[in-house]
Amino acid sequence: MFVIASRRRLAPVFFAAALISGHASAQETDASEAAAAEADPIVAGIDYSGTGLLLDEIHSGALHSDHPMMSDGTHADCFQFEATEGQSYSFTLRSSDFDSYLLIGVGYCQDVLLQHENDDFEDDTTDSQIVLTATYPFYSVYVNTFEPAATGDYTLHVEQVDSAAAEAAE
Repeated sequence: MFVIASRRRLAPVFFAAALISGHASAQETDASEAAAAEADPIVAGIDYSGTGLLLDEIHSGALHSDHPMMSDGTHADCFQFEATEGQSYSFTLRSSDFDSYLLIGVGYCQDVLLQHENDDFEDDTTDSQIVLTATYPFYSVYVNTFEPAATGDYTLHVEQVDSAAAEAAE
Protein backbone atom coordinates (compact mmCIF):
# COMPACT_ATOMS: atom_id res chain seq x y z
CA MET A 1 0.00 0.00 0.00
CA PHE A 2 1.25 3.46 -0.85
CA VAL A 3 0.46 6.27 1.57
CA ILE A 4 0.68 10.03 1.40
CA ALA A 5 1.79 11.84 4.53
CA SER A 6 -0.88 14.21 5.70
CA ARG A 7 -0.64 16.82 8.39
CA ARG A 8 -3.77 15.31 9.87
CA ARG A 9 -3.66 11.58 9.18
CA LEU A 10 -2.19 9.01 6.85
CA ALA A 11 -4.13 9.08 3.62
CA PRO A 12 -3.96 5.68 1.92
CA VAL A 13 -4.19 5.08 -1.79
CA PHE A 14 -7.10 2.80 -1.06
CA PHE A 15 -8.92 5.39 1.03
CA ALA A 16 -12.18 3.43 1.18
CA ALA A 17 -10.38 0.32 2.41
CA ALA A 18 -9.12 2.33 5.40
CA LEU A 19 -12.68 3.44 6.11
CA ILE A 20 -13.85 -0.15 6.14
CA SER A 21 -10.99 -1.54 8.19
CA GLY A 22 -10.88 1.43 10.57
CA HIS A 23 -7.15 2.10 10.22
CA ALA A 24 -4.35 2.75 7.77
CA SER A 25 -0.80 1.56 8.24
CA ALA A 26 2.27 2.07 6.08
CA GLN A 27 3.57 -1.34 7.19
CA GLU A 28 0.66 -3.37 5.80
CA THR A 29 1.73 -5.94 3.24
CA ASP A 30 0.15 -6.75 -0.09
CA ALA A 31 -0.96 -10.11 1.34
CA SER A 32 -2.82 -8.53 4.25
CA GLU A 33 -4.45 -6.03 1.87
CA ALA A 34 -5.63 -8.86 -0.36
CA ALA A 35 -7.06 -10.73 2.63
CA ALA A 36 -8.82 -7.59 3.86
CA ALA A 37 -10.23 -6.94 0.40
CA GLU A 38 -11.66 -10.46 0.27
CA ALA A 39 -13.18 -10.11 3.75
CA ASP A 40 -14.47 -6.58 3.17
CA PRO A 41 -14.98 -5.75 -0.52
CA ILE A 42 -14.18 -2.11 -1.18
CA VAL A 43 -17.52 -1.28 -2.76
CA ALA A 44 -19.73 -3.15 -0.28
CA GLY A 45 -20.65 -1.15 2.79
CA ILE A 46 -19.48 2.19 1.37
CA ASP A 47 -22.39 4.52 0.74
CA TYR A 48 -21.03 7.69 -0.84
CA SER A 49 -23.30 10.02 -2.74
CA GLY A 50 -20.93 9.67 -5.68
CA THR A 51 -22.83 12.16 -7.79
CA GLY A 52 -21.02 14.35 -10.24
CA LEU A 53 -20.17 17.90 -9.29
CA LEU A 54 -21.00 20.45 -11.96
CA LEU A 55 -18.83 23.45 -12.69
CA ASP A 56 -20.20 26.77 -11.36
CA GLU A 57 -23.12 25.16 -9.51
CA ILE A 58 -23.38 25.19 -5.73
CA HIS A 59 -24.10 21.73 -4.35
CA SER A 60 -26.07 21.90 -1.09
CA GLY A 61 -25.91 18.79 1.02
CA ALA A 62 -25.78 17.37 4.51
CA LEU A 63 -23.21 15.16 6.15
CA HIS A 64 -25.00 12.55 8.28
CA SER A 65 -23.94 9.98 10.83
CA ASP A 66 -24.81 7.24 8.30
CA HIS A 67 -22.09 8.44 5.90
CA PRO A 68 -18.92 6.34 5.99
CA MET A 69 -16.75 6.90 9.06
CA MET A 70 -13.02 7.39 8.75
CA SER A 71 -10.52 5.91 11.17
CA ASP A 72 -10.31 9.23 13.04
CA GLY A 73 -14.05 9.17 13.83
CA THR A 74 -15.08 11.76 11.22
CA HIS A 75 -17.77 11.17 8.62
CA ALA A 76 -17.12 11.67 4.91
CA ASP A 77 -19.05 11.88 1.69
CA CYS A 78 -17.52 11.76 -1.78
CA PHE A 79 -18.39 13.27 -5.14
CA GLN A 80 -16.92 12.90 -8.62
CA PHE A 81 -15.58 15.77 -10.73
CA GLU A 82 -14.64 15.56 -14.38
CA ALA A 83 -11.84 18.02 -15.14
CA THR A 84 -10.09 19.27 -18.24
CA GLU A 85 -6.37 18.65 -17.92
CA GLY A 86 -4.44 21.93 -17.72
CA GLN A 87 -7.46 23.91 -16.47
CA SER A 88 -7.44 25.35 -12.95
CA TYR A 89 -10.28 24.90 -10.47
CA SER A 90 -11.29 26.15 -7.04
CA PHE A 91 -13.23 23.81 -4.72
CA THR A 92 -14.83 25.53 -1.72
CA LEU A 93 -16.55 23.70 1.16
CA ARG A 94 -18.55 25.84 3.59
CA SER A 95 -20.58 24.91 6.66
CA SER A 96 -21.96 26.76 9.65
CA ASP A 97 -22.67 23.39 11.34
CA PHE A 98 -19.16 21.89 11.41
CA ASP A 99 -15.49 22.69 10.88
CA SER A 100 -15.10 21.62 7.26
CA TYR A 101 -12.18 19.58 5.94
CA LEU A 102 -11.79 19.13 2.20
CA LEU A 103 -9.82 16.35 0.49
CA ILE A 104 -9.33 15.74 -3.24
CA GLY A 105 -7.79 12.77 -4.97
CA VAL A 106 -7.41 11.01 -8.28
CA GLY A 107 -9.68 8.06 -8.99
CA TYR A 108 -13.06 6.86 -7.87
CA CYS A 109 -14.40 7.39 -4.36
CA GLN A 110 -13.81 3.76 -3.37
CA ASP A 111 -10.25 3.63 -4.75
CA VAL A 112 -8.50 6.99 -4.63
CA LEU A 113 -5.03 8.49 -4.38
CA LEU A 114 -5.44 11.57 -2.17
CA GLN A 115 -3.41 14.54 -3.38
CA HIS A 116 -4.85 17.68 -1.76
CA GLU A 117 -6.34 18.62 1.61
CA ASN A 118 -7.35 21.84 3.34
CA ASP A 119 -8.79 23.06 6.62
CA ASP A 120 -9.70 26.72 7.32
CA PHE A 121 -8.47 28.61 4.26
CA GLU A 122 -9.78 31.97 5.57
CA ASP A 123 -8.64 33.48 8.85
CA ASP A 124 -12.09 34.05 10.35
CA THR A 125 -13.94 30.93 9.18
CA THR A 126 -13.80 27.16 9.41
CA ASP A 127 -14.40 26.76 5.67
CA SER A 128 -12.07 24.84 3.37
CA GLN A 129 -10.78 25.52 -0.13
CA ILE A 130 -8.47 23.79 -2.59
CA VAL A 131 -7.25 25.43 -5.79
CA LEU A 132 -5.54 23.13 -8.27
CA THR A 133 -4.55 22.78 -11.88
CA ALA A 134 -5.90 19.51 -13.21
CA THR A 135 -3.29 16.97 -14.24
CA TYR A 136 -5.85 14.17 -14.47
CA PRO A 137 -9.30 14.04 -16.08
CA PHE A 138 -11.16 12.63 -13.08
CA TYR A 139 -11.13 13.57 -9.37
CA SER A 140 -12.91 12.49 -6.19
CA VAL A 141 -13.85 15.29 -3.81
CA TYR A 142 -14.40 14.39 -0.15
CA VAL A 143 -16.58 16.42 2.18
CA ASN A 144 -15.20 15.79 5.66
CA THR A 145 -15.14 17.36 9.11
CA PHE A 146 -12.21 18.24 11.32
CA GLU A 147 -13.93 17.12 14.54
CA PRO A 148 -14.98 13.48 15.06
CA ALA A 149 -18.71 12.67 14.77
CA ALA A 150 -19.61 16.18 13.54
CA THR A 151 -22.46 16.35 11.03
CA GLY A 152 -24.62 19.02 9.41
CA ASP A 153 -25.42 21.03 6.32
CA TYR A 154 -22.81 22.30 3.86
CA THR A 155 -22.32 23.78 0.41
CA LEU A 156 -19.68 22.70 -2.08
CA HIS A 157 -18.82 24.96 -5.01
CA VAL A 158 -16.49 24.24 -7.94
CA GLU A 159 -15.44 27.02 -10.27
CA GLN A 160 -12.83 27.47 -12.94
CA VAL A 161 -10.09 29.99 -12.06
CA ASP A 162 -7.19 31.44 -14.00
CA SER A 163 -3.89 29.64 -13.84
CA ALA A 164 -2.18 32.51 -11.98
CA ALA A 165 -4.63 32.12 -9.06
CA ALA A 166 -3.98 28.38 -9.02
CA GLU A 167 -0.21 28.84 -9.00
CA ALA A 168 -0.47 31.35 -6.15
CA ALA A 169 -2.62 28.93 -4.11
CA GLU A 170 -0.45 25.87 -4.74
